Amino acid sequence: MSYKTILMHCNDKRRIAGLLAPTVRLAETFQSHLIGLSIVPPISVVAGGVPGAPPITIDAHCQLYREENPARRAAFDAAVQGRGLVAEWIDDDAGAFSVAESALPYARTADLVVAGQTDPEWALTDWLDIPDRLAMESGRPVLIIPNAGGAREDIGEKVVVAWNGRREASRAVFDSLPLLQRAKSVKIVCVNRESEPETAADLPTAGIAAALARHGVRCEATELARPRENAGKALIDCAKDSDADLLVMGCYGHTRFREMVFGGASRYVLAHMPIPVLMSH
Repeated sequence: MSYKTILMHCNDKRRIAGLLAPTVRLAETFQSHLIGLSIVPPISVVAGGVPGAPPITIDAHCQLYREENPARRAAFDAAVQGRGLVAEWIDDDAGAFSVAESALPYARTADLVVAGQTDPEWALTDWLDIPDRLAMESGRPVLIIPNAGGAREDIGEKVVVAWNGRREASRAVFDSLPLLQRAKSVKIVCVNRESEPETAADLPTAGIAAALARHGVRCEATELARPRENAGKALIDCAKDSDADLLVMGCYGHTRFREMVFGGASRYVLAHMPIPVLMSH
């Protein structure tokens, strides 16, 4: 198993360097076909201020995006030049749809999707930051790069894997297998259990650790018994304590009438992630 097609959502010229560094290295490592995807956001239509008045069209954000797009493209081209991979750039326009709806068909044909963390301080975040929807709706593993400090070029050397035996966790583990097989250390953790097991055979992570060992992954299984603590915070604390550079976890939640509803751990990690997070749903 490998990541033969990697799709990177390029939406912000301020943060693109932080996304490109680890993405290009991964694409080179796995000899991937790397796609840089840029999508112009849709216009906004709001009701007129006077009853009966025609609606008002707002497209300043679309114009700004188009003006900044050459800088994104230039950064992408410079990052892949001379590297051992095949790369292409795709420009698209969301038209009457959202950026997420336009990006999802591309994402579903990739082995791995890379996106930036949502930036609540950015004026265009509601139009352009879509890591949550990519993780929930693409059916593909999504590597989310944090805004704070970006990410170093080499990621996946020290990995923390969140495990609870659910479908989403299983998807995340096996979707991350190419990275786990190359990692120097892998720690599998189960958070928010009621009590510590008495023997290693009773450890909730023992089964998945054994399965990974058959794939050549050398890993350590442990359990964090913190029933009163937010599971997301516990995972982030564990990653920090382990000096990890990647967190692998299932993305829990559902969509309802276009509204994204996340479980507590997923929501907390997406908001506070200090290191890249690979999520699957």
